[in-house]
Amino acid sequence: MEKIADVRLNVLAPLGFIVFFCFCVAWTGCSDNNDRSFVQKSNSGSVARSFFSPSVDDIIEDKETGLEILKNIISVTFSPSTSREKAEKIIASLNGEIVGYDYSVNYYQIRFAKASARELAQARKKFLAQFKEVELASKILVSVHKDPYYVR
Repeated sequence: MEKIADVRLNVLAPLGFIVFFCFCVAWTGCSDNNDRSFVQKSNSGSVARSFFSPSVDDIIEDKETGLEILKNIISVTFSPSTSREKAEKIIASLNGEIVGYDYSVNYYQIRFAKASARELAQARKKFLAQFKEVELASKILVSVHKDPYYVR
């Protein structure tokens, strides 16, 4: 009987210490003492962000993928070091019009008036090929594919 008591003590003592240690870590916390689980910029909700709101007429089906996209509009993300003025100058050089933006991440929604799908694809390629400041240029999807097994 004494052996069983010794075994229980040898197992329970370290186990109790581990539980106590975990409790102490959880109680004190692993982060700073700011009493918050996330940080939000104080200027959120300001004019630093404005996205294009499409109407039904602005949505078309992409012939390549079958997805619904915004007609005549692409999204472009510039590198973090690119100034707003530089981004606007690049966009204007390709005859684009800014219709949406999020300045905090250098994201712009750009309209090309009466551009065909082919011209829009060329504009995306020009952004990527001609300007080192551009990190991403893509179509703006407004739907997911209807076939979940679709792979292209």
